[in-house]
Amino acid sequence: MSHYFLQADADGKIQQIFKDGEAFSGSISLETPDAIVRIYYDLAAHNLQQMLTQADNQMRRRFGLQSFLMSLTGLEAFTNTFFHLRAIELNNNAMLERIGQTHGSLSRKISDLIGMSNDGPFVDQEAMIEKIFELSQLRNEIVHPRWQPSSMTFHDGGVPMIFQGMVQNFQAAFEEEGFCREAYLHCLLLPARYSEALGHDDISGFMFRWCARYQLSMEQLLGELGESKRAPEAP
Repeated sequence: MSHYFLQADADGKIQQIFKDGEAFSGSISLETPDAIVRIYYDLAAHNLQQMLTQADNQMRRRFGLQSFLMSLTGLEAFTNTFFHLRAIELNNNAMLERIGQTHGSLSRKISDLIGMSNDGPFVDQEAMIEKIFELSQLRNEIVHPRWQPSSMTFHDGGVPMIFQGMVQNFQAAFEEEGFCREAYLHCLLLPARYSEALGHDDISGFMFRWCARYQLSMEQLLGELGESKRAPEAP
């Protein structure tokens, strides 16, 4: 654990910063671990709201992509940060080692850590893990884009028009607010289920701390998720 020592003068003005006993140049900003996670979920929700204000498909797609990526980043940040704190609390070095591993899928990592903590199994855990895997695979396609050339022929009875060098862009799915909202809500489900597993009848405090969602209950989350699933499917 790094330790910072701030040396001040009689007026309280900082004269020198030391990190682990050595002089440190520059400024420092220390925050609580949950702040690392909360900003991503907050950005995901903000971009969802921005989608609702846009009439242009391309603009909706931009905000939708950002919301989706921030939702998954928030989930991964929660996994690495919360489970790290949980491992320290449980004095579980095996959990700390698993958190530090970067290979494999996020869904497998979450499943392993829940098992290692002995806090599960959660309600509908298998379905939750499968959905996380599905969303993670889609994120991988976004951040490591590949494409296959496509062509299209348009014929209205006259001379056919042929379009070459085109591509079928799956990113069009992110123009649908319902599609992006469902992904966001699924990424909230792990923190919510964990709060429930820790014995919190009221999960709102936990969800506000970690996900920047104010006064969110499990019933509300599941209700929003159900409504989102009934929204029109993305193309």
